[in-house]
Amino acid sequence: MTSSSSSGLKPTACRTLLSLSICVLSSFAIFMKSHAAVKPTTLETIKKKKELVVCSESGYIPLEMKTASGKWLGFDFEMMSAYAKELDVKLTMADTKWDGIIPSLISSKCDMIASSMAKTEERERAVAFSEPYYDNKFLIAVLDNSENKEKFKNLKSFNLKGIKIAVKTGSAPDLYIKNSGQLKNAEIMRFDADADTVSAVLRSRATAFIYDTPYVKLAALNNPGKLYIIPDAFNGDQFAVAMRKKDADLLKSFNSFLTDWKKNGGYEKTMKYYFEEREWLSLLDK
Repeated sequence: MTSSSSSGLKPTACRTLLSLSICVLSSFAIFMKSHAAVKPTTLETIKKKKELVVCSESGYIPLEMKTASGKWLGFDFEMMSAYAKELDVKLTMADTKWDGIIPSLISSKCDMIASSMAKTEERERAVAFSEPYYDNKFLIAVLDNSENKEKFKNLKSFNLKGIKIAVKTGSAPDLYIKNSGQLKNAEIMRFDADADTVSAVLRSRATAFIYDTPYVKLAALNNPGKLYIIPDAFNGDQFAVAMRKKDADLLKSFNSFLTDWKKNGGYEKTMKYYFEEREWLSLLDK
């Protein structure tokens, strides 16, 4: 075979070299494919695009709210602003209806949820939660006078005939009262609007109203010197920031931030501003 002898290579050698070439090319293709399949984590993407998108439903005062001009305010907003600053990225708040807030997170319309979300077993089946940042206990408020301060110390002290307790129909405190039976001797007054529970006490139609911590503290802020909050909080839940379950690095990063934010005084300062002071109330109309 003249062609074979002139090439200086035997047919078996050609096949061996061809096989080697194919093997090298195949290995290279597998290498490239495996590296292309490694996608950046959510935290890496946030840092790369220089933007953190947070889903939140505005209107739960004083944790997340918007001014008349659309500017965000509130404890949750300040917390996420501080986290975005630590990451050196821009914070974008996505105002999201409550019934669609977890689906929005799962479908990657946002990176995290910071919206006074209670950490529950049911929700933990769908998302991952940070360490709790707020204890949302139930509080009781009465008219601020010496008689009430002396007479009422805790929930049990209201379990008397002639005592009227105002709650919002279907609220967590309402359900708790129904299920626990701890106020079976008192009269429970149910209202459709949050504000009506407060008005019932201010107008002496009810002895007390029961709601979660943010609302009761806000009512006291809005009515200085008129309402007394019973110190003994009870039941309730804890608020935490939600993330997708796969975002373990983001979860670790936020928990680390939260620990440091509490240590450096940022948490306490923000809590005091929104739950003990009134300056931010004037900003809502601007």
